[in-house]
Amino acid sequence: MISFLQQLSIKQVLFTFIIGSLVSCAQQEQHQIPELPDFDPSYYDYSLTVVDELISEDPDNAEAHYRKAELLLEQNKTNNALASIRRALELDEEDPVYHLTSAKAHLQKGQNREAFKEAKESLQLGGASVELYEILAEASLNSNYYTDALLYSDSALSRAPKNPYNYLMKGKALAAVKDTTTAEAQLLKGLALGGRATDSYEVLVDMYMNTENYQKARMYMDKNLAQQKQKASDRMLFQQAQILRRVGDTDSAAAILYKIKDNGEVDQFSVHKELMNMYYSKNRYDSAQLYAQQMLTYRPGDKEALITEARVYDKRSSYQQAINKYEEILAKDSLQQEAIHKIAAEELDYLRRKVAYLWQRKQEQEFDKMKKGLAPLKPITPEEQ
Repeated sequence: MISFLQQLSIKQVLFTFIIGSLVSCAQQEQHQIPELPDFDPSYYDYSLTVVDELISEDPDNAEAHYRKAELLLEQNKTNNALASIRRALELDEEDPVYHLTSAKAHLQKGQNREAFKEAKESLQLGGASVELYEILAEASLNSNYYTDALLYSDSALSRAPKNPYNYLMKGKALAAVKDTTTAEAQLLKGLALGGRATDSYEVLVDMYMNTENYQKARMYMDKNLAQQKQKASDRMLFQQAQILRRVGDTDSAAAILYKIKDNGEVDQFSVHKELMNMYYSKNRYDSAQLYAQQMLTYRPGDKEALITEARVYDKRSSYQQAINKYEEILAKDSLQQEAIHKIAAEELDYLRRKVAYLWQRKQEQEFDKMKKGLAPLKPITPEEQ
């Protein structure tokens, strides 16, 4: 290894020194490896070459597999990173840092449940850190577990009280449960600490639209537009469409939504949700159901899409299909999308009573028909006898 180092440039020597510590630190409980600095793509290519050499010399070097996963994550090569960190965990499943990296990879891939599970494992192994709590908060928020998201955001803020990202996460969770006053304060505090204005303003616009305070929603959208140096992004156009729909201008809203529907900048789940709600409110149930089904391709089991399907079946008098959809919702975790879960329980109870009433009325109508269909009996008089 020494002869190899002699052939490297100063920059290469620095990195190889970091990598060299992999071998000696592999069995230590505390990782002393410094964070990777930002370099151009060629740096990462060279770094991976060095790590691969270490792995070829010692395939059971868990630390080398872990470092390779970290390098691959920096390059957004998530699938390869997951393969590397899995190998590291096979070799040492008690290392909290390895579980943390696994959680990061799953979160980057959009696998929120897996990310949460790995992060909790890291926490149980003593790996508490700001980054870990951030992952737990984001995974909880993405999975609609808002109480957990608030809890872990607070844990992150207790360790990093000036980190604007954690105020953004906490603000999002508070907005989701419609605690608008506290959410606004948290989001603006994160903004004051240097957070991205676009991120905070977008959450504020969404929050006030969802609580039907369109005046404030418009105010924050104007603030967001004012600080933009270029034309409005697709994300801002999406928020414009949301406001237009809520004030009754559905044609203009639909035009914007169809314009941005297939663009990668806007979350497609959210666009289809907006279209679903728009068509349902206009009694266009075929289109509403179509977009509900599209939502479910992005988030299987989403209760808002399922309850819309149940309502559509109810409107069409397909009562058994509606009941099946409501029961599908109630079979899921009651704490996930908790408000919709409660509404589904109430609507199912009402639907069952309605079906029982309709069935009873039908039986009564059938009985009346039978009575009317029978010829009256002619009375027998003594003379006829």
